[in-house]
Amino acid sequence: MTRKDPERKKRRILPLITVILVILAACASLYLVYDAGLIDDEIDTAVSFVKGFFEEETETVQEETLPVPDAPAIASEATIGITGDILIHQPVLNAAEQDDGTYDFSECFEAISSYWSGVDYMIANLEVTIGEEGSYSGYPTFSTPASIVTALADAGVDCLLTANNHAYDTGESGIYRTIAAIEETELDYTGTRASEDDSYVLIKDVNDIIFGMVCYTYDTRSSADAQKSLNGITMSDTAENLVNSFCYSDLESLYESVAADLAEMEEAGCDVAMVFIHWGDEYAESPNSYQTEIAQALADLGVDIIVGGHPHVVQEFDILTGENGNETLVLYSTGNALSNQRRDLISQESRGYTEDGVTIQFTYMKFNNGTVKLKEVYILPTWVELYDGVYSIVPLDYTIAAQDWAVYDVSEAEDSYNRTLGRLGSVYPSIRLELGNETVPESIS
Repeated sequence: MTRKDPERKKRRILPLITVILVILAACASLYLVYDAGLIDDEIDTAVSFVKGFFEEETETVQEETLPVPDAPAIASEATIGITGDILIHQPVLNAAEQDDGTYDFSECFEAISSYWSGVDYMIANLEVTIGEEGSYSGYPTFSTPASIVTALADAGVDCLLTANNHAYDTGESGIYRTIAAIEETELDYTGTRASEDDSYVLIKDVNDIIFGMVCYTYDTRSSADAQKSLNGITMSDTAENLVNSFCYSDLESLYESVAADLAEMEEAGCDVAMVFIHWGDEYAESPNSYQTEIAQALADLGVDIIVGGHPHVVQEFDILTGENGNETLVLYSTGNALSNQRRDLISQESRGYTEDGVTIQFTYMKFNNGTVKLKEVYILPTWVELYDGVYSIVPLDYTIAAQDWAVYDVSEAEDSYNRTLGRLGSVYPSIRLELGNETVPESIS
C-alpha cells in the first residue's frame, strides 16, 4: 500500500503560494513605478526580474513534483536443476564393479555431467542407502557403495534428496552412513537427519537468491498412530524421527508440518520455497487423487515449487493457483534418472516409460529492489541407455539432436523424447511461451 505524505504536499504548495504573492507584489510595484513616471527601461528591468523569479520557482516545483524513479535492474540470476530417482539395481551395481573390488559409477554420468554442472545448483533423488563394505545389494533393499555419492558430486550434483521409501533399507545405521557419506563429499541434503535437534529444512543462497528446500516421503504405516515403517520395514523408535515422512491417512499433520517449514523459510528470508515429495503410484501415467489433493493444499500454503518422485515414470507438469492467488509450479514425477527398470524386464511397464526421466530447471532473477521473479522453466528429457554392459544417462537435447544423437540408438532416443514431451502435457510449452522462452519441439522425427 502507498502512504500519502502530508509534509510532501506542503512542500509542493508553499512554493506556489510564494510565486503568487511575488506576482501580486510585482504588479503593485509596476503600478507604482508607472505612476511615479519612471522611464521605460526601468519598467523593463522590473518585469524581467519578476519573469525570471517566476520561471526559477516553477522549475523548482516541477522538479519536486515530477520525480523519475530509476527502473529496476536485474541484480542476479540463479538456476536450480532437479533430476529423478537414482536407483542402483543389482545389474547397475555389477556393471560398476572394478577388478580390484571397488565400484566406479562415473561412466553412468559422463553424458549428462556437462548439463548438471551447467546449472548453479543441481539436485538429485538418492533412492538408496549407503551400505557396509562387502554387503552391497540392489532391490528390494538397496545397499550401495559410497562411491555413488562421489560420482554424483563429480557429475555436478550439489544436493541429494534422502527421504524416500528406501531410506530405511539398511536400518538406522544406514541413515547415519548415508548422511556421513554425503557430508564427507561436502554435498547438501534434505529429507533425513542425524539428530532430532536438526532441521529438515535446507536454506541455500544461490547467487544472492535464497531458496528454502524440504523433502518428504510417504511412509507405509497402516494408520497415523501406528509405528512408522518404510518399504514395509518397521522403524525403531529413534529412527522414525530421522526420516521426514507423512502418512496418507493423516494429511493434516503433513500440512501442519509444511506450514512450519514455510515459517522457518520466511524467517530465514527465503525468496523461493521448494518442496520435494516422494508420493504416488509406481508406473502410473497420471498423478493419483492423493497427489493432486496434496499439491493443491501446498499451493494454498504458499509453496512456490513442488517436484515429485517415486512413480518411476514422468508425470505431468502443471501450474496451480493457491487460495491467496499465488502460482505454484508442480512436476508430479521426474521419472527415473538411473535404474535397471528396462521395458523387457519389468512387466508393470513394458512401453519404455521407466527408461525415461527429466532434469527440470527453474531460473529466477532478482532485481536491485529485492523483487524475485521466475525467468525460465526448462525441462531436459533424459533416457537410460544400456550398451555393452554400461548404463548411461543420455541427455535428449533437441538443439544438438541432428549431429549427436547418431551415437545412440536413434529410434530409441527419439521415442523417449516424444514419450516424455507427451507426458508433460500442454502447460509446459504454455508457460515457456508466457515467460518469453524459446519454444521447444513437442516431438523429434
